[in-house]
Amino acid sequence: MANVYTTKLKKYPKSGAMIYIPQDALEDPEFPFKDGDILRIKMENPQISIIKPAWFELINWSEPQMRQGFNDLPEEIQAQIREKGLAPE
Repeated sequence: MANVYTTKLKKYPKSGAMIYIPQDALEDPEFPFKDGDILRIKMENPQISIIKPAWFELINWSEPQMRQGFNDLPEEIQAQIREKGLAPE
């Protein structure tokens, strides 16, 4: 059974919003993140998922200077990037 915590969203007019994560959740051995992690938010109404992205999801492969980098990657990494829909056109 999943551990469930109640939290609160706080919006700020110019900078976005913050979701408070209760200390109990942070101390839960199943909590998957650590301080300073870069996270990705995926919205699928009515839910959101917060995940740790793979390194290649942090790069805009369509930028001209990154296209050659993409071509130089091993085929297995290129395939993963294509599966995510991030490969350059």
